Amino acid sequence: MPLITRKESEKFSLRHYNCKEKSYGICFPPKALFHPFLPGSLTVEAALALPVFLFAMIMILYLFRMMQVQYIVGNSLDQAVAEVSLMSTVSEKQAENLTKAAFYKELVKQKCPISQIQHGIAGFSWKGTRVGSDDIDMLVTYCIPFPLQFFGRKNMELSDGCRMHRWKGKQEITAESQEGEWVYITPNESVFHVSRDCTHLKLSIQTVSIKKAKEKSYDSCGHCVGEKKTGTVVYITNTGSCYHREINCSGLKRTIYMILRKNVKNKKPCSRCGG
Repeated sequence: MPLITRKESEKFSLRHYNCKEKSYGICFPPKALFHPFLPGSLTVEAALALPVFLFAMIMILYLFRMMQVQYIVGNSLDQAVAEVSLMSTVSEKQAENLTKAAFYKELVKQKCPISQIQHGIAGFSWKGTRVGSDDIDMLVTYCIPFPLQFFGRKNMELSDGCRMHRWKGKQEITAESQEGEWVYITPNESVFHVSRDCTHLKLSIQTVSIKKAKEKSYDSCGHCVGEKKTGTVVYITNTGSCYHREINCSGLKRTIYMILRKNVKNKKPCSRCGG
């Protein structure tokens, strides 16, 4: 029975082989497979895909930048509220103003990229802040503009809040306490401090790269680093000698007790505040 074949279009056929050179063992692939690859098609595809790829990369990198700004703003707010919450003698309005001033000071100290925030230093809104006789509840809102319009949005609104209980402790006034001198101690230090604002007690935490910390001769913390791998960002203090992997490391915290100086046993005065 003779083999029956039907004529197929050369444009769409996958079985149409150019076997003119079959005698030499050469058989070209079907022409239909080469049909989509027209001259200049790769150039057109690259021209369409490259802008999309660049846009995606810019937005991803910018999101990491926004996370860095939000972390610094939140950390600065926590530091400011913690500082003012210890002031029991100031009024509610004074506490609010002092917290805002301490917040802006911390932003400068921690080198916050203010230029990334819409309207700069004036772009912070304190709407929703409540300062009472018992608590300090601060809420800061700000916007970070996108470099390009992203899904119809030109900026992203961020907010950070911090609430702390104000110091309400009272000292019992006795003849002994009036005659004695109050000093400050910590559980793990062998010295006592005359001033509550001593830099040994009042730590200023900064975020730096691990490379910069090592260039400044900071050693790794034995509590939070050890044999663990650190990221690209670590935490240091101006007066410390170690860099820390975690912000809640015990080396970055101070538990402070106030006692009479005559009750200090084997502790020496601090070289910075005690003379």
